[in-house]
Amino acid sequence: MRAVCKSMLVLGLALLLAGPALAQRGQGRGGGFGGGFGGPGFLLMNSSVQKELKLSDDQIKKITDANQSIRDKHRDDFEAVRKLEGDEQREKREALGKTMREETDKAVGEILKPDQSKRLKEIQLQQEGARAFNEADVQKALNLTDDQKEKIKTINDDASKEMRDLFPPRGRRGGGGGGAPPDPSAFQERMKKMADMRKETLDKVTSVLTDDQKKTWKEMTGTPFEMKFDFPPGGPRGGRRGPPEKQEKDKG
Repeated sequence: MRAVCKSMLVLGLALLLAGPALAQRGQGRGGGFGGGFGGPGFLLMNSSVQKELKLSDDQIKKITDANQSIRDKHRDDFEAVRKLEGDEQREKREALGKTMREETDKAVGEILKPDQSKRLKEIQLQQEGARAFNEADVQKALNLTDDQKEKIKTINDDASKEMRDLFPPRGRRGGGGGGAPPDPSAFQERMKKMADMRKETLDKVTSVLTDDQKKTWKEMTGTPFEMKFDFPPGGPRGGRRGPPEKQEKDKG
């Protein structure tokens, strides 16, 4: 049971790392992985990030409440997006995700101290990797040329297609249909391949940059941070099962 639950949590990591590539597969459900998943709201619920930022208990509570409020506010919007298909669904999903991230940024900005906000942004850029270079504020900070933007977009689009192939729709995964749990060993292998692809993609993107731009990027991302993934309250899918320790106890 613990291995299966851990693999589902890793799915959350996959969504964070692959971003739009997996969002287009419809992995998100309601107010769960969809929209702003992987943004500051998600990162701040991770205990290793909380420790890195030295968040107080009061700050963690305020952030948790803000996240819940934003999810509740857009619950109907998520349901509406799920009923759409194709490009229309993708466009609406991206627009909704952008809105939620902006609302989360505003809420978080009122809770964190300036040095905490700065470090959070560094961590967020590290987790986004090559995808960060598609963001307008990053492009502006690096003073990217139109030619660089186009080359980077092509690199990221190609990488997204490859990442989607690592996580096919549930109906094609085999082994019991949509409700069957993923095979942990196979999933971990795909995660390893994706990590290699992410590094390769980032290397390709940074090769497009000038020396000065590379220096600026290094300053923007700060000290390397290793993010450890744990269970948020309610388990990996936000349900009632609780952390793996409790599941093992209940099982026994």
